[in-house]
Amino acid sequence: MVKRLLEGLRGARRIEWFAALALAALLGLMLFNLGGNGGRAGTELELRVERILGRIEGVGKVSAMIAQGKDGEVTGAVIVAQGLTDIRTYLCLQRAVSALLELSPDRIEIIGSGFGSGGGT
Repeated sequence: MVKRLLEGLRGARRIEWFAALALAALLGLMLFNLGGNGGRAGTELELRVERILGRIEGVGKVSAMIAQGKDGEVTGAVIVAQGLTDIRTYLCLQRAVSALLELSPDRIEIIGSGFGSGGGT
């Protein structure tokens, strides 16, 4: 199998090599999102919300997904937060998301998670 692959590669022209390498690099960037956010894809708004919510007392790592309509209007949010163990922290997160994104509480879903402790992601 490896022998056949090597034989095929020997017969390839330089333009084919270049095209294959360019395609592989592009796919790698798309799949692994090697931007400045540690490999996690997300909009700037999501990343900003995560940073703010992560500073609330009693909250650990936060992950946010923000839904937006065609015109860019925020239509909903899902927040996954580590350390969500009491109602006060939950309500604080809910109020903060509501204020930041101008959403009513029924458009916000907040979920607790055990990041890194076997539960959740």
